[in-house]
Amino acid sequence: MAAGFTIRALVLHLPVDAADTVEDEGFKLMEAKDRVEGELGVKIDSARVTINVGGTPERLAEEARAAAKASMDGGFFVNLGPTVLRGEDDVDTLASIAEEGVFFSVLLSSLTWDSALLASKLFHEAARRGVDYPVYFGVNALGKPIVTPYYPLSSSDPQTRIVTAALTYPNYLTEAYRSGGLEALRDAAVKAGRVALRAAESVAERLGAERVGVDLSVAPWMQETGLGLVELVAGVRMPEPGFAAGVRLVNEAVAEAAEALGAATGFNEVQLPVAEDLKLKARVSEGDTTARDLARLSGVCLAGLDMVVVPAGVKEVAGLILEVAAYARAKRRPLGVRLVPVEDVEPGDKVYLERFGEVPVISI
Repeated sequence: MAAGFTIRALVLHLPVDAADTVEDEGFKLMEAKDRVEGELGVKIDSARVTINVGGTPERLAEEARAAAKASMDGGFFVNLGPTVLRGEDDVDTLASIAEEGVFFSVLLSSLTWDSALLASKLFHEAARRGVDYPVYFGVNALGKPIVTPYYPLSSSDPQTRIVTAALTYPNYLTEAYRSGGLEALRDAAVKAGRVALRAAESVAERLGAERVGVDLSVAPWMQETGLGLVELVAGVRMPEPGFAAGVRLVNEAVAEAAEALGAATGFNEVQLPVAEDLKLKARVSEGDTTARDLARLSGVCLAGLDMVVVPAGVKEVAGLILEVAAYARAKRRPLGVRLVPVEDVEPGDKVYLERFGEVPVISI
């Protein structure tokens, strides 16, 4: 196996007219994944199928049960693509899709309290049904779809079959930085990206996809800590002054690597999802960091406010969504918001999420 990193996900993005083929395509993707692992000697953590099924919440709901069954039977994840919240009725419809364990995203329709409050109500309704359900969707704060392997904001081209890949490699990049600074970090990102690109190309050839892409985002998974890398580069602990400079420096190195790779897609930025990074969980537990602190980091090219457990409060959560949306507009790039608002908790409490373990509640 390749030393120091894994391929986080291989994703087949299907065009709109392929909704009826998700199960078959997913099984083929799983077969291709297994073969590529053997050919390249690299571990691939997951396979995913993304399809934009038609846009409206009703259309997503029509496909959700079949998609959930295909996902469970085939061992791959399914994302039904983006939709728009039009009113209160859509909140119940989309919360029921989250209950099926199928991913989707909500395009924020405008930078208004009305739009943000609807999205906040969706997070609250999903969490009321079960604290794990908000994990399955996120708000795209710019309101423009993005082709990325990262769920839940993953989208597809309406006409083209695409294969994308993502990496789990924060510790690999950290070791590179220790040995040679930002230049070594950039070179390591290119090296890992080329392996992921070869995997995507091999799968694309087997599945008849026309395009490939790699998202070089620095995304953590538990002991693979993105926060550890950024704190090392910044020279300070989050949220001390100077931490944002570390985020920016890592992102600049990743952007250079993405340009050198020549097949980048998606975010290509540092991501700090609280529930997915053990060091970040520890920092949040210390009580010095707020959800608004994390939202503000979006201004220096963080990929959004992700996997954050907060005390329930419809207006407060809506305000966080608007904060991230403002940065998304300033950057002119999509940013994601995925929050778990929980009743009767206080900052510092712990909430158990399936697959993620205990997650500290953060102050808004």
